[in-house]
Formats: sequence, structure tokens, C-alpha cells
Amino acid sequence: MGKAENLAVGLLIGAALGAAVAYLFGPSHNTTFDANYQSRWERALAEGKKAELEHKAELEQKLTEAKRRHTPGQVS
Repeated sequence: MGKAENLAVGLLIGAALGAAVAYLFGPSHNTTFDANYQSRWERALAEGKKAELEHKAELEQKLTEAKRRHTPGQVS
């Protein structure tokens, strides 16, 4: 491969990576730039954390309920 082909491939790879980074860290559609601004990446992280906390609370509730039902010395 010659220098021209290497340059073209490098430009294409760089453009693709740049577009991906801009998509992830750039603003989403209809975004206003105020104190509540979040990029797609930040929003995805926040939604993941929220889902994690909800799932953890659900599992803790199930564990507490299971412990209550299976306490030694109690007849259910």
C-alpha cells in the first residue's frame, strides 16, 4: 500500500472515531444548555446507576422476606 492509500485509510478511521466520540459525548437532540445538561454518555451512566439501585433494593427486599419466612424456630 502506498502513502496515498495509507493517508486515505487513516483519514477514514480518524473520521469514524471522531464521529463516534462526538455522538457519545455530544448533546442529544433538542438539548438546552443549562445546569441540567447531560451528554448521552452521562445520561446512560445515570440511567444505569438508577437501574442498579432499583434492582439492589428489590433484591434486598426479597432477601429480607426470605429470611423472615425461614427463621429457625418459627413454624410457617
